[in-house]
Amino acid sequence: MADRRKFNDYNYVVELLAEAQKIDFDMREACREADHFVNKRDGQWEPEILSRMTNRPRYTFDKCTSIVDQISGELAQAEFAIKCKPAGDGATNALAKTHDGLLRNIQNVSKASDIYIDSAQRTLECGLSGWRVDHDWFDDDSFYQDLFIREIPNYIDRVWLDPNHEKPDASDARWGFVLDPMEPDDYYTEFPNGGGESVSETLTSNVYWYKKEAIVIAEFWYRKQTNRTLGLLSNGAIVEIDEKFETIRDELEQQGITVQQERKSKKSRFWVRKFDGTKWLTKAKETVFSTIPIIPLYGNFKVSENKIVYQGVVEKLMDSQRVYNYARSRQIEEGALAPRAKYWMTKEQAKGHGNKLSTLNTNADPVQFYNHIDGVPPPVQQGGAQINQGLQQTAQDASADLNEIAGLFSANMGQDPNYMQTGAAIERLQNKGDSSTYKWFRSLERAIARTGDIIVRAVPLVYDQERIVRIVGPDDVEEDVLINQKIIDQQTGRPVIVYDLSRGKYDLTCSAGPAFQNRQDQVVKTVTTLAQVDKSILDIGADILLKNMNAPGMDEIAARKRIQMLLADMIPVSQQTDEEKEALRMVKEAQAKEPPSPMDQALIAQAQAETQKAEATALKAETAATDMLNKIEERNAKMDLERKKFREQQAQNQRNTEIQMAKLANDIQKIQGDIQTNVAQMVIDSQNAVFDQLKTQAETLNLLRSAIGAEAIVSPQAVGAYQGQAELIGGSIDDAD
Repeated sequence: MADRRKFNDYNYVVELLAEAQKIDFDMREACREADHFVNKRDGQWEPEILSRMTNRPRYTFDKCTSIVDQISGELAQAEFAIKCKPAGDGATNALAKTHDGLLRNIQNVSKASDIYIDSAQRTLECGLSGWRVDHDWFDDDSFYQDLFIREIPNYIDRVWLDPNHEKPDASDARWGFVLDPMEPDDYYTEFPNGGGESVSETLTSNVYWYKKEAIVIAEFWYRKQTNRTLGLLSNGAIVEIDEKFETIRDELEQQGITVQQERKSKKSRFWVRKFDGTKWLTKAKETVFSTIPIIPLYGNFKVSENKIVYQGVVEKLMDSQRVYNYARSRQIEEGALAPRAKYWMTKEQAKGHGNKLSTLNTNADPVQFYNHIDGVPPPVQQGGAQINQGLQQTAQDASADLNEIAGLFSANMGQDPNYMQTGAAIERLQNKGDSSTYKWFRSLERAIARTGDIIVRAVPLVYDQERIVRIVGPDDVEEDVLINQKIIDQQTGRPVIVYDLSRGKYDLTCSAGPAFQNRQDQVVKTVTTLAQVDKSILDIGADILLKNMNAPGMDEIAARKRIQMLLADMIPVSQQTDEEKEALRMVKEAQAKEPPSPMDQALIAQAQAETQKAEATALKAETAATDMLNKIEERNAKMDLERKKFREQQAQNQRNTEIQMAKLANDIQKIQGDIQTNVAQMVIDSQNAVFDQLKTQAETLNLLRSAIGAEAIVSPQAVGAYQGQAELIGGSIDDAD
């Protein structure tokens, strides 16, 4: 794809960056969307929904962050250990152990554990993050250079690698870019002749408007390959046959070391150069790295249709989270807009009780008085918010979908109604749930192993002088080691380099395990458990057991016990330090020269007595530790049982509450229905009474007419009575209408 001969062509390199950005544009946009979804205020609401819900309740109930925090918390509680193993060309276990210790020290100095976990959290959120390995002076006052692990903030906007790489750790990438925003003052101080224009960042929109002013420059990393000749020496070492080797060929042949085989090979080395939006800013510089020192941390890495695709845990949670936010906001909106429940009564019923009735929602009076009116029902409460069962079910389904899509179930929290909640059961359940989060551990292990490989390959070129370096053991014990020291072999008289870190090839692996403190507790528990089956384990491992006990004075007791075991030849030579070997040699030489004097015998007897006392103290401490572990296990079992009972009671209380609320809602609906029925019946009865009265009056009128008769003499009094009765009946009919 890329012609290496054009890597010095500015325009070609700019086009190369633009091409990489174009190819990965859709993936980076998805990363940015997921990032804004989790971290931006109102990021979990789509813009069109925001515009439609103006002046309406719109709330965010973020469940994605807790899912990300749970997985990243599991990663943070583990310890990712790099293991260096000999792979030929003169590599030894001793040198591999030195590389291990040097790697741990570089990680400690760089605070790499924080970088790893922060990057993992970003990958969980966005799908992509990463870091780099740097080569720099140890500090401003040092004459030695070292290797460091550095964070790359905002990786998704700043790093672009060769799109043709297909390995998840990018070890096969031939080139890459790292963008670096600089403040203008810093830019012109470092590059006074620079063009002052930024390189392209491919940002299609600005989510955050208020940002510092910056000029973005780019670091361009690219691989150069040169031809070379490798030689296999008679002592098994592999060297590069160049001018430097030819100057010492004769001396090697005098020592009997000759070249047995030769073969052609290519030597890879990465170069780096900086540029801005208009020109090159620096000259090309050769580095100590044989592979690109930029380590990506991909989420769900795949190569599909010849394209690298990746995504974090958040991307597939976005739809369910949006549904949950909308359903819950609608629930709140309907509850807020529903009319409040009120008592309905006539003014006559409330007369004289207005002050008390106005404080119904705040007073604690046991009774409330009102004026009874015959034929009028008592005051009744109507209205109030009603639970929307559809929205409630939608919110519950969306909440369950979030955990299922993320692959997190109750087993991850050690909760499952099908198991007793003992410590062992919880651990089994957590292991069951960890199957869904394993891929995130695997991605981080792969990236960390890649980091170790970069460092080990660069070590011979950085640590190439005689100097003291600090190494850190697996138990976090620090030790200073003199490397590349030239000494004369007493038997051959030839110079030999001690701790020559340029010798050999090594394989790097990384595995996740319990953190150091947890491993200490695990050692104590495991050793004491095995000792119940084989008591000799305490004899051969007493120093290790005591060293891993977290109690005051245990280190001193462990040191004394180790001295005793050294004198008794109970510690293998391969496990002895150089200081212990020398001290033991001197003791044995002194013992062989002359028998101990009476004073020495007394001192030896005193030492033996102190040793026996120390053994008794150690045994007592061991017994106390065992008792303490047993008590802790018993207490944990009781706490597990209490937690189970508490959770069961909580669940039962919740079920009872739901049943009571449903029953209360049904009762309220029934009462409201009865009231409405009674009111309707009262209206019907009232109308029937009016009609009965009209009927009676009509019958009375007919009787009156019959009594007067058509043939009767009509007097003025009769006519007046008849007209009055007719007006009375007519008025009643009008009222009824």
